[in-house]
Amino acid sequence: MSATAQPPSPSFGRRTLPQTLNDLANLPQDRLYASIPKHRLDLSSGFMDVSCRDMARCVDYMAHWISRHVGVSTDFATLAYIGMPDLRCVAVFLGAVKCGYKVLLPSPRNPPSTNLSLMQQTNCTTVLYVSEVLPVVKALLASSPELRILEIPSLQEMLDSQPPIYTFEKDFADAQDDPIVILHSSGSTAGIPKPITMTHATFAVLDNERNLPTVPGRRNRDYSIWDFSGGGRFYTVFPYFHLAGFLSLLVNPIFTESSSPVLGPALMPPSGELLKEVMRHQKLRALYLPPSIAEQLLMEPGGLEFFRDLDFLSYTGGPFSPSAGELLSTVTELCPLYGSTEAFQVPQLAPSPEDWAWMEWNPCFKLEMQLSDDQPNIFELVLFADESTRNMSALNHNMPGVTQYRTKDLFKQHPQKPGLWQFYGRRDDIIVLSNGEKFNPIPMELEVQSHSSLSGAMVVGQGRSRATLLVEPKPDNPDENRKDLESVIWPHVEEANRLLPAQGRILRSNIIVAKPDKPFARAGKGTIVRRLTENLYESEIEAVYAEGPAKVSAKGRMQPTMVPHFSKDTIVAFVRSILTDSYPDFANIEDDDDLFSHGLDSVMISVLLNNLKAGLGESSPNSDFEWLDTRTVYHNSSLSRLTDVLFHYLNSGNHPGFGVTQSRTGAMKDLIFKYTQGIPALSTTVNESKGPYTVALVGSTGYLGPQILRSLMADRNVASIYCLNRSVDARERTTQELKKFGDDTTLKFDRVKFLLVDIGMPQLGLSTHDFAKLSQEVNTTVYNAWRPDLSLPLSSFEKPFFSGLRTIIDWSCTNPQRSRIVFISSIAAVGEWSKVFPHEPITPEAQIADTNVAMHMGYGESKCVAERVLQVAHEQCGIPVSIVRTGQIGGSSTGHMPEQGWLLALCRTSKVLGVLPTHVAAVDWLPVDVLAQQISDVAAANESHDKYCVYNLVHREAQPWSLFLDTLSDRFGFGVERIGLPEWLYRLEERAREDAEGKYKLEALQLADFLRSLGEGREDMRCVCENIKGVSKVEVGPLSVELLEQWVRGWNL
Repeated sequence: MSATAQPPSPSFGRRTLPQTLNDLANLPQDRLYASIPKHRLDLSSGFMDVSCRDMARCVDYMAHWISRHVGVSTDFATLAYIGMPDLRCVAVFLGAVKCGYKVLLPSPRNPPSTNLSLMQQTNCTTVLYVSEVLPVVKALLASSPELRILEIPSLQEMLDSQPPIYTFEKDFADAQDDPIVILHSSGSTAGIPKPITMTHATFAVLDNERNLPTVPGRRNRDYSIWDFSGGGRFYTVFPYFHLAGFLSLLVNPIFTESSSPVLGPALMPPSGELLKEVMRHQKLRALYLPPSIAEQLLMEPGGLEFFRDLDFLSYTGGPFSPSAGELLSTVTELCPLYGSTEAFQVPQLAPSPEDWAWMEWNPCFKLEMQLSDDQPNIFELVLFADESTRNMSALNHNMPGVTQYRTKDLFKQHPQKPGLWQFYGRRDDIIVLSNGEKFNPIPMELEVQSHSSLSGAMVVGQGRSRATLLVEPKPDNPDENRKDLESVIWPHVEEANRLLPAQGRILRSNIIVAKPDKPFARAGKGTIVRRLTENLYESEIEAVYAEGPAKVSAKGRMQPTMVPHFSKDTIVAFVRSILTDSYPDFANIEDDDDLFSHGLDSVMISVLLNNLKAGLGESSPNSDFEWLDTRTVYHNSSLSRLTDVLFHYLNSGNHPGFGVTQSRTGAMKDLIFKYTQGIPALSTTVNESKGPYTVALVGSTGYLGPQILRSLMADRNVASIYCLNRSVDARERTTQELKKFGDDTTLKFDRVKFLLVDIGMPQLGLSTHDFAKLSQEVNTTVYNAWRPDLSLPLSSFEKPFFSGLRTIIDWSCTNPQRSRIVFISSIAAVGEWSKVFPHEPITPEAQIADTNVAMHMGYGESKCVAERVLQVAHEQCGIPVSIVRTGQIGGSSTGHMPEQGWLLALCRTSKVLGVLPTHVAAVDWLPVDVLAQQISDVAAANESHDKYCVYNLVHREAQPWSLFLDTLSDRFGFGVERIGLPEWLYRLEERAREDAEGKYKLEALQLADFLRSLGEGREDMRCVCENIKGVSKVEVGPLSVELLEQWVRGWNL
């Protein structure tokens, strides 16, 4: 048997599988199709080679068998095949295709309901099966007695037969769009597979990849890697009903030049041990495996040597662990393949060996890496199809008519090599906790399941207050060892915790060990089916959450040594130990550092408070710590301030109140003093410009920033724009946000330059050259960098926002342009104006003389302080300042509002409570594009260089709050009771007290202080809005139920 014999002049991309196999069978020298074990239970008897001529004979045998027992189809009727991982799938599939059928290949591992659903969707009433899977077929028959089931002959009977040739009459031109096979998605996330129908042209796409253009000096990494010069064998473990297995068993031996699969025993599960036995019997040129199988062999003594002579190791279904991948890459080429059942694999270019874990897409393929909304610096792969991609994209054939396919697969970009990508996870994998925090569980899962005692790991927590880890011991793990498994793997989990953001980390009490009789549900490729596994362990998961937030174990907690008088040193050491035991990333913070600036959030506060109370209860058992709550941490958000609170309570019994005290205005005045000291003298050289202007936009990301940029780009008076941001992916985030408004094709970025800055550093962290260039050119700086969080205390805004503002002030004072500062403030900065000045109920466009006008929340106080700092800077230095006070920002004139913010939290919480609060605020919301245009007009206005001007930018025709409530009731089915805001807050806090776990679904709970500061509601708040008329002519349409409905439609209320 010769491995080098080929059909004459193959027409790559214009062939069908049945006819090409016939051509191979008719060659003078036969070619190897596959090598299979002689025994289905082990390899003791070795292997048997099956030639293309043998395989063609099996196909013809089954074609005649099907035509006799089922008949011939003229309309591509569906036959289902359920079998074993052997060559009978090839004979059945190609035999059925010759008879005019398409073949559904459901996984035998699916629940009967899933396979029946697939059969119903594809109008399948006949099932062909092998004897080994009779129990699976009987389960189908029990639920659907009308099914017709037929057991097919053994493989040996097929091989021994001498049937007449069963001709396949059609050529590629006639057959290309004929449906031939139905695979299904794994359902590894949702748990509900969907059928994907494929045609002859689908597989011709792979055949055609030899015709893809090459990049000079680079090597294509696509289906052509399987063209082994002189022929060769590869071992694969993927089953025929999974795309990787179907290609390995049916397409590789026929379309490649040539690669032949080696199969393991059908009744022996894949493992590292089996891989070792196969490699002892066979001379392999490649492996095609999930990484877990290769890693098992690698862990064995001398395991690395088995991989040394391979051409490459191709893998899918997950990444290698970094240590295993680094080791393997020293002896063979690692080929991570990416693809999907819907779209097949994406052609790549082979990267440098040191970049083995990264992928680079072939530039000829139509795709985009679009910045994801789910996580910063993460991109979603989006594929495109049109007539030009017909010969290179399976998407054209598997999903005809689809021109854009969002894969939902997320990737991260190489930090130094922008063209390289690494799989990060599925959008569906992203876990959103009850407080809206998101995290990707994949890094944790991969690290944990690499432990030698485990075969799987899965993180759950969707909509919960915190994450929980499920671990699956290896099948051979004795029951007695399972009891101690949590202790055994805990150090590994602690290491894995470092791979996740704080909100996603696993507490020791949130680990569930799988039971022997309930293994994880898995898809054909071996990946865990998340939803099915979570459903399987529903009761265990509920039990974990019912226990409430976990406490730090006594063993893991540093116990403070306390005496009748508690010293501050002892308390601060105690608080630090509790904090770092709860969240190790806080180990190196300073005593005066703001905890929120280091990432503390509402979920983390709950765990921290629970652990603090537990530790304090042991040290001072007669004390009541019910007063120690979320507000305590918000108002004392550093180690030193929290220590002071505990010091006074433990030694005097006094705990803090949160009324209006001198500490509020005192803290504000302290910050004003701090950030106005030493303001430099005004530059003696002033280059006044009448336009066109150069604008620096500090903060072009988020929701408002991109819209300000859009308006500046459209202004002819703006010559150039510098976007100054702290994030490396600011350009992608900004442009991605603009694409949501359809602006990606109309806007030109030739006048825009993005610079990475550190606004709190001298020269903004820029090089001397870049900073000097900015100083010479910039006339106006729009300062839009601020954290829109209504629950944070004032101190949390100091770094980097106040320090950044001072940097901008110093820059403006000393640069030759004497650049004007346009500061994006908030109506919250003057939200108490009518209370402080009752004789002046309408808030004017005026400077702030009394800091008591700020709303009673850190965000409003921070904006008030910033305005006062700029006011002092103007008075002392003479720099021109424009204050822009914005209110609640609406959606665009044509789109919806972002799914975030206090308004959404209030709506969702109201739905949980079953009541809506009345009179909360005036509906004076400006559309975001209108607001951005007004800000742009302010920035480009030809204002005097000695001017300080204030603009209140809210809707002049404010509507009552009831307009919004009517929208929720009439358009979104909020048929709930309406009550006053104080009563609503009472019910909110009462619900939180009654339901400790359920409180994490009450998103507005962390906004309680802000909402309480509104009293009965601030529906009566009105503002003077006259100054904008002098610089902007943009028209503002009326507010209506229809517009509000359009804005909140995307909130899934």
